[in-house]
Amino acid sequence: MKLLQSVIAFILCCLFSTNTFAEGGIKGSIKNVKGESLSFASIIIKGQNKGTMANEDGLYELALPSGTYTVVFQYLSHKSLEKIVNVQNDYVTLNVNLEEQSISLNEVKFSAKTEDPAYTIMRKAISMARFHILEVNNYTARTYVKGTGKINSVSKLLKAVAGNKMEKELGIKIGQTYILESINDINFSQPNTVKEKIVSSRSNFPKQIQQSSGNIITFARTNFYVPNMGGLVSPLSPSALAYYKFSFEGMFEDRGVQVNKIKVTPKSWGPDVFSGTINIIEDTWAIHSLDLKFNDDNGNYTLKQLYSPFKDVWMPVYMDSGFSFDAFGIVAEGRYVTNVRNYNLTVNPKYHQQPVVIDEKIDKAEAKELKGQKVDKNLALKQQSMTRKQLKKVLKDLEKEDKAEKKAQNQDVNVIRDYSLDVDSLSTKRSNDFWNTERQVPLTEYEVVGYKQADSLNKVNEGQIKKDSIKNLPKFKLSHIWSGHTYNYGPRTPLYGYQKTLSFSSPAMANSNVDGSYYNTVEGFYLETGLKYIKRNKLLSRLEIGTDLRYSFGRNKLTGLLYGTFVHKYTQLSLKGGQFVYQYNQNQPITPFVNSIYSLLFEQNYMKVYEKAFGQIELRHQISPKLTGSLSFETAQRHILENIANTKPIFDNKNREFSSNLPTNSELSDVSWTNHSIQILSAGLSIRPFAKTSKFNGREFISNYRNPNFRIRSKWGFSGTGDFNNTEIEYEQVFNLNRLGDLRLMVTAGDFLKKPSYFLDYKHFNGNQVLFRREGLFNSFRNLDYYNYSTNGSYIEAHAQQDFRSLLLTKINLLRLYGLKESVFANYLYTGNKNFNYLEVGYGVSGIGKIFGLEVVSNFINGKYDATALRVKFSR
Repeated sequence: MKLLQSVIAFILCCLFSTNTFAEGGIKGSIKNVKGESLSFASIIIKGQNKGTMANEDGLYELALPSGTYTVVFQYLSHKSLEKIVNVQNDYVTLNVNLEEQSISLNEVKFSAKTEDPAYTIMRKAISMARFHILEVNNYTARTYVKGTGKINSVSKLLKAVAGNKMEKELGIKIGQTYILESINDINFSQPNTVKEKIVSSRSNFPKQIQQSSGNIITFARTNFYVPNMGGLVSPLSPSALAYYKFSFEGMFEDRGVQVNKIKVTPKSWGPDVFSGTINIIEDTWAIHSLDLKFNDDNGNYTLKQLYSPFKDVWMPVYMDSGFSFDAFGIVAEGRYVTNVRNYNLTVNPKYHQQPVVIDEKIDKAEAKELKGQKVDKNLALKQQSMTRKQLKKVLKDLEKEDKAEKKAQNQDVNVIRDYSLDVDSLSTKRSNDFWNTERQVPLTEYEVVGYKQADSLNKVNEGQIKKDSIKNLPKFKLSHIWSGHTYNYGPRTPLYGYQKTLSFSSPAMANSNVDGSYYNTVEGFYLETGLKYIKRNKLLSRLEIGTDLRYSFGRNKLTGLLYGTFVHKYTQLSLKGGQFVYQYNQNQPITPFVNSIYSLLFEQNYMKVYEKAFGQIELRHQISPKLTGSLSFETAQRHILENIANTKPIFDNKNREFSSNLPTNSELSDVSWTNHSIQILSAGLSIRPFAKTSKFNGREFISNYRNPNFRIRSKWGFSGTGDFNNTEIEYEQVFNLNRLGDLRLMVTAGDFLKKPSYFLDYKHFNGNQVLFRREGLFNSFRNLDYYNYSTNGSYIEAHAQQDFRSLLLTKINLLRLYGLKESVFANYLYTGNKNFNYLEVGYGVSGIGKIFGLEVVSNFINGKYDATALRVKFSR
């Protein structure tokens, strides 16, 4: 289901007419001079906030009250065309042919040209980008959203594994085109508040998809004035010159303004950069239109955007985006378009300015004259000459004033995005008459057929499922014992899904909750399964109750635990108890699957486990976005475990025997211990001094995880003979080094104020001694013994990894576009008791086959070379 949503969850916005009961209007076709249809061309009524768009076949229809109108027809890279039309009580047919833009290279005059003129244009556009973000105080608009997509084919393997399930359980048919359209109302206000309401939506999704996920598409506010858009670097980002090469391709005129056509080429290709063209309006340096594309390791993507003037502000009215997807054995394609109409906006005169921007690099003489002058931000900036540096200073001062005003009004300046989404209760119940009036975009022939099929299926299934009824309880199938299953039932809301879910984890399939079915030398083969019940109340609260059961064939013993979690707003209370088997290091440095492979095939049992009967309570609370605290208490009876007698691997190596279930340690000659009881109190504090947050429907969450995070943790153990106290501090941060990529750091330092008696309570590190490295634990070593260097003294642990955009292999465009990524890393450990220094450095490549990675690592002990190892990691 998630896969289908990723393939066909598109966004398409259409211009909307305020007079929905008009009997007349205009209709017709839009083509180029060759007679080819211009799909999704834009139609706007000049001087009004009315309009629509053409369908995929270039046909349009717009209802209008009687009167005389000037109609503007737009399409990317084509000349805008104005037509005057008189509308009575019938539709007027207006067919038009748009000419391609004629590009001129002689109309632009540049002084002191020492480089391609595109660079000075883009530098000025970059310096004005923030002004264009802030120049509109607020706006409302109505959108029409439509997306189409289909799965073209699936691999033989995927078809064998999930082909029948896709059709039977999800209703997905290979080759079937799916359509989703929606009418949404948008309300935006500065600095970051967006309220969106889905007025109506419909689709030809199979009933299984409609019942589980609803018909939800939100309006895509793709803003190229923003430096970073979901990991993609905008050509108008302050750091754009580090990522892109620009070239001037000419100038054209549109509706009284001169527009510069700029070619955008990445300096190094990658999944975070665009290529194509962007058109910049002369003097205002605003976006007129763009035609860009980008690639990642899953497919190719195209994006076209067109702007129109409203109150002298060029606002986006159209976006056409398509993709071709080829990954995980699935080949799919889709398209979504966003068009906006009924713009009603308020301009902020403070930022709606048109200063004469001086590029210091080109106009050196003018910049020198202005260098000592101070710009009075209290005066109108329009027509004032200022350098880009001066403009930046003015903007900084203006925003500083805005921030002070907001603080004075008790507004939270740390919230960087406040988004609310509402769904009209009648959104899926609107009649065909409503859609015929509101859509304003003629359906294509295949869309009409698709809706007829969907309507007939819906009528057949009408009444099969009645919400809040006993008939709506999920059905159990024998296949669920093997595959596991999540049963959804009870009331379902379009935004938050089902209120209640019951999940069964199969012992045949490992997941995030249970191990599944594996082997170790203590339990032999074992089966683990789980059952979890969740009840949600929108974003306000969540109740989760579950149980995990584990049966050991070698011990002939059943163990299990019960757990429950209650979350309300920013507070979480968790309870857990039972009798279960755990690794000495509860971060699980080796997975049960890898340990099973090594034990059964190579007679190497790296996993060391013990059993505990325990009860635990934990409280977590987000005091503020910058401060989160946790407190937990556990009482436990811990039991030592030994290997089962006469255990043998599948391939018995005569020169090797299974090691003891007790780890070996350089600080402790005898790690054996006796069964005992213990009480452990833990407290922690997470501090994010520069935290910013976003909101969704009033729920606040951290949004800038790259910024520094400081953690303080302390643990006290009470057991009579094994009392201890361990306190540690930790620092973690991700640095964006622009073209160099991302650098991630984590440093942990700690000590035992009171040393533990039991090896269980030592500080354990995430070592690795096998070929396969566990992906996901950043604070993990590649070639460190799992327990030999665990300590009950002071320690310092540091991890650094640089992920490069381009290094060695990734300098080859083909490999980089395929999804290959390179990194270098270093991990360091110091323990005070033995004055032990361990350093490992390595190089890694990921994205091989889109799921695998290779790493080569060399390690040094106390400054001397020790070994070099090869590691295989799984990136997904």
